[in-house]
Amino acid sequence: MGTPATAKRKRVAKPPEERRKDILDAAAEVFTRKGIADARIEEITTLAEVSKGTFYLYFKTKDEAAAALWERHMDNFAGVGEKILGNAEVPLARRLVDVLESLCRFALEHADLHRVLYDGAGAQEVHAAANERLIGMIATAAQEGVKSGDVICEQPDMMARALFHGFCGAVTDAITGYAPLSHEEVVTASGHMTRAVFGLKETGRG
Repeated sequence: MGTPATAKRKRVAKPPEERRKDILDAAAEVFTRKGIADARIEEITTLAEVSKGTFYLYFKTKDEAAAALWERHMDNFAGVGEKILGNAEVPLARRLVDVLESLCRFALEHADLHRVLYDGAGAQEVHAAANERLIGMIATAAQEGVKSGDVICEQPDMMARALFHGFCGAVTDAITGYAPLSHEEVVTASGHMTRAVFGLKETGRG
């Protein structure tokens, strides 16, 4: 017997979560490049190396994929703060400075994805929930600092909220171009403001 002229490429079996991640990674690239409205599911599946049927096993529409991608993005954003503030081996003052600088840097580095996904259905609610999660973590750390004497601040909860939202606004201005702000200056200023708001002494890195 002869062999077929062409052999089908064997599809690599992957766990569902890994396959879902591949689809979302591909969607992030396509959405960032073309926008959600102009993106085609076939472009996502080609990049992810999955069939269109596989895409529909995970998402009913590209808008549903965009919503899932936004949830992942905001969870990663909140995870940056959680990882930094949860590291008890680093002095509290350093963690408070690091968390604002790192959150600003994360948002600026993912500006294109943020812009294209932010107007999706339900995106603002997910965004607000992630913000509240972060504000709560920063406020809790500041309260601990007040008790230990590392933080000098009469209203740590309110100051955590004002600080966070202040730099969210600055990052938004930098991303949208409403103000000609240097990205690195925004990050650096977030550290300076954190020290001032919480009465922190200058802390070195490392």
